[in-house]
Amino acid sequence: MRVKLTLYYLALLTAVLVFFSVAIYTYLARSLVTIIDDSLASTARNIERRMFQEEMSEDAYSPDHSEQMLVAPQVVQIISDDGTITDEPIPDKTHQLQVNLEELRRINDNLVHFSTIKLASGEQLRVAIQRTRESEGQFFFIRVGQSLSPLQKARRQLIILLAIAGPAALLLGSYGGLLLANQALFPVDRLTRAAEEIEAGDLSKRVQVPPKMDELGRLAITFNRMISRLQAAFERQRQFTADASHELRTPLAVMRGDIEIALRRDRKPEEYRSVLTSNLEETIRLSRLVEDLLMLARGDAGQTLLQCEPVALDGLCAQVAEYLTPLAEDKGQQLLYVPPIASPLKVNGDAQRLKQMLLNLLDNAIKYTPANGTVRLTLTQDQRDAVLSISDTGRGIPEEDLPHIFERFFRHSRSTSDKTVQGFGLGLSIVKWIVDSHGGKIIAESKVDKGTKFTVRLPLL
Repeated sequence: MRVKLTLYYLALLTAVLVFFSVAIYTYLARSLVTIIDDSLASTARNIERRMFQEEMSEDAYSPDHSEQMLVAPQVVQIISDDGTITDEPIPDKTHQLQVNLEELRRINDNLVHFSTIKLASGEQLRVAIQRTRESEGQFFFIRVGQSLSPLQKARRQLIILLAIAGPAALLLGSYGGLLLANQALFPVDRLTRAAEEIEAGDLSKRVQVPPKMDELGRLAITFNRMISRLQAAFERQRQFTADASHELRTPLAVMRGDIEIALRRDRKPEEYRSVLTSNLEETIRLSRLVEDLLMLARGDAGQTLLQCEPVALDGLCAQVAEYLTPLAEDKGQQLLYVPPIASPLKVNGDAQRLKQMLLNLLDNAIKYTPANGTVRLTLTQDQRDAVLSISDTGRGIPEEDLPHIFERFFRHSRSTSDKTVQGFGLGLSIVKWIVDSHGGKIIAESKVDKGTKFTVRLPLL
């Protein structure tokens, strides 16, 4: 990755250096030509002004004054309108310049015209030609030139400079790019090392979050959150496995003990029947446990499909309340159902799962409510939600246990101390899963020795 980043960086740096080298060379070359052109144009205009300074005494131009009119020792020719060179003060180069009368006659304005001419010696001249204004029907062409040898020398020096500076910049850039790649990938290395340690089974490790909240900082935070969720999931899985093993081991041990005792000697048929009946009850209880575990496991894996359809909650609540009333009466309790004012209240859900939710909540309330107590089921409407309330006057749940009651195999301290209450601690976990699967919410409120209240909110159709 580092090598790839460095190569990408070098490719980009090379492209930038080539672009700017060409741009600098082109700009400087044109700038130098512009400077020469400005100098030549200024010289031509100065010559024209000096030529016509004598107009106060005479209007015609006299070639005899040309030596005094030269501003600088440049290549200069003053050509009459018939193509005759009337003045050539610096003959060492100007004599190599031929007069092209057709080219001169195409100039019919007072602007300066530029061109580059190659002499017989191979030297290049930058030439400026300007036509003077007429005086007594006569006009002249001023042609000034300057050698491009200094410009060409400067260009060669610039090419050499760029040829040396470019590779040097690339060398420094490659070193800098490698340093930058190392710096940029250092947090990624830390993430990799942390992932390797986590792979070895240590989920307590966390990645150090850099002080700058950039992309890598956000990645580190996201990674840490993911590891925290994984750690919590693994802890739940460990606890779940341990609790499931414990719940299965105890009844199996009881069944085995009963069978071993029954087989130690010959017994009466009634005694064998008693052992078999006891084992059948334990088998039914274990089957229910396995079914609950399988349902929760499928729910965690997203494999449990709900058979959703419009369900009238008021009818379902009445049915469940009627079914459990005999159980409550056997314990000397009163089970009350308070229907909604407006009915029916319909939700989109799985009728069997919703019935299971109500059965679990009401069964729990009946279990933990003493004789002469009251269990109340209320159904109301709150805006776009159906609100189910299951309350009892039972023993209540300690405040420190409330946050854990929906955890699997959790049984609060007051329930475990009562040996008459049987259960695996999966009922409320199943209730929570059913409510969540229907897009609802469940809240538990409880006070010790005053009772417990569960509130379920489900979205209405």
